[in-house]
Amino acid sequence: MIKPFNGNAPLAWVATIGFVIAASWPHLSESELPLMGLRGVTAPLVGWPLTIVTFIMAVFLSLPRFLSRERLLVCAGFSLCLFLVVAFYVSPVAGLLLGFIAANIIRQSGALKSSGEDEGMVGPQMDNVPQGRDSV
Repeated sequence: MIKPFNGNAPLAWVATIGFVIAASWPHLSESELPLMGLRGVTAPLVGWPLTIVTFIMAVFLSLPRFLSRERLLVCAGFSLCLFLVVAFYVSPVAGLLLGFIAANIIRQSGALKSSGEDEGMVGPQMDNVPQGRDSV
C-alpha cells in the first residue's frame, strides 16, 4: 500500500507554503525577500501559477483514495518537469523540494513494483472481490 504521508504529501505542502510566502512577499513587506533562492518566485507571472500548481499537487498527494502506482508515476513526472522549469527559470534551490518529491515517488514506486505489493489500487483490501476463474 502506498502511504501518502511517507513524505510526498508533506513535502508538497511545505513547497506550497514556501511558494505562497514567496509569491505574496511583495504584498507583505517593502523589502526584498531575504531568501535569495526564492526571489524569482516574487514575480507575479512566475510565483502565483507555480503556487497554484504546487497546491493542486499537494491536494492530490493528500488524497490516498485517488493514489495508485500509475497516478503517482504521472505525478512524479509532473513534479520532475516542475523541478526542471523552476531550476532553470527561478533557481535550483527553489525547485529542490519538487525534485525530492519526484525522487521519493519514483523510489517508492520501484519498491512497490519489485515487491509486487501494489496492483493499481490503494486503500482497504478488497477481499470480497472475485480473483480469477475459480471464484466465479
